[in-house]
Amino acid sequence: MSPPAVPDVLALLAEGRPLTFETISAAFTPFVPLLARLPDTPQDPQWHAEGSVAAHSALVVAHAHALADEAGLGGEDRAALLLAAALHDLGKARTTREEPDETGALRIRSRQHARRGRDELAFRLLDAGLRRGLLLKVLALVAEHHSLHRALDGDWSRGVPALARRAPLPLLTRLARADARGRVVLSGDAARGKDTADLLELAAQDLGVWAGGDPYAAFRAEVAALLPGASPDLQALAAGRGLQDWEAGRIHTPHEAAARVQEAARHGFPRLTVLCGPSGSGKSTLAAEFPDAEVISLDDLRAQLGGGRHGAKHGAWVGGQVMQAAREALRAGLRRGAHVVWDATSLRRSGRAQVLGLGRDYGALTRIVVAWTPPALAAARNRARPQPVPAAVLADQFRALDFPEVTEAHEVILRGPEEDTWTL
Repeated sequence: MSPPAVPDVLALLAEGRPLTFETISAAFTPFVPLLARLPDTPQDPQWHAEGSVAAHSALVVAHAHALADEAGLGGEDRAALLLAAALHDLGKARTTREEPDETGALRIRSRQHARRGRDELAFRLLDAGLRRGLLLKVLALVAEHHSLHRALDGDWSRGVPALARRAPLPLLTRLARADARGRVVLSGDAARGKDTADLLELAAQDLGVWAGGDPYAAFRAEVAALLPGASPDLQALAAGRGLQDWEAGRIHTPHEAAARVQEAARHGFPRLTVLCGPSGSGKSTLAAEFPDAEVISLDDLRAQLGGGRHGAKHGAWVGGQVMQAAREALRAGLRRGAHVVWDATSLRRSGRAQVLGLGRDYGALTRIVVAWTPPALAAARNRARPQPVPAAVLADQFRALDFPEVTEAHEVILRGPEEDTWTL
């Protein structure tokens, strides 16, 4: 019997049909092969006595159905919750390790599995044909399903809005409750996940960021009102830098955010656009959309230095000479106050941080533009190139990619192959 088609599964979930984890997994495994490893991915028996990641995910999906029924949830939100319930621990298939605890006993750990799961899904689910709005909700829920307690630690009046910026809280708390109910805990507080979700809901309602939408809409509007006549880029700099500073506790009001860009308003400021995406995803096409910018192409620099556009040192890691030349060109452009476009795969967060850090040092408005292209289309484009990247290398690029966080730059923009655009 052939697995159900993804469009059929999405339609049934939106209608409220109680599809099982096994049914959802069967539909998506052709696009997300890592799902096939979940039945054999173990979990720490003290916290997950129910068994493997697949066993846990099956329970979470069942509880998510019940919570969606209680809330009268339907349509895209219901489909997003159920897909996230099925996929929330996908990253454990990549991150699960045995590590000694403080007593020396071996325990099973899956560090950063939520983010790695989101990274694994961010491009692969495009091949499955998910609508971008639905996909963004699923990615946010998977990435943040372990973030509720961090939002409440310390100054929750900043932590909770920051989380609301990254994920829809009503869906996230339902996923957290389903996750907690889907665990069999032999030690510790079995109710911790549910209690945290309850506290987060109360805090978000108290702060007025529960219902959805942009939790910083009022902040942005006030910053804009304090900068009458400002260009769109200056407003983006003021709002982007202001929100980073506010979430970090460095400022307290929109007035401070506006005050911090007065020098940029008087003397101008550089702009830095960092392109991100595997080979064949369309980054160079995006670079051509900025005719007045100074484009720093690592492929072109590599060719100039004799290594070929896709030599042995292509991808996330490039030769020292190429990177040195690129950074010198970047610094020179930023010093001149230019708009500089960094045209590279920029797959890893650590690599992007180095480039964006230089931009911040020079007071630049920083943007990440992601060439959000389905892997099958990227592979077809790559094959049509005169000098294609080897297929195995392209597959490695998709596996290595860290999907950008909204906090990495002042703006994070996703561009689809049909020139459709989303801003995180």
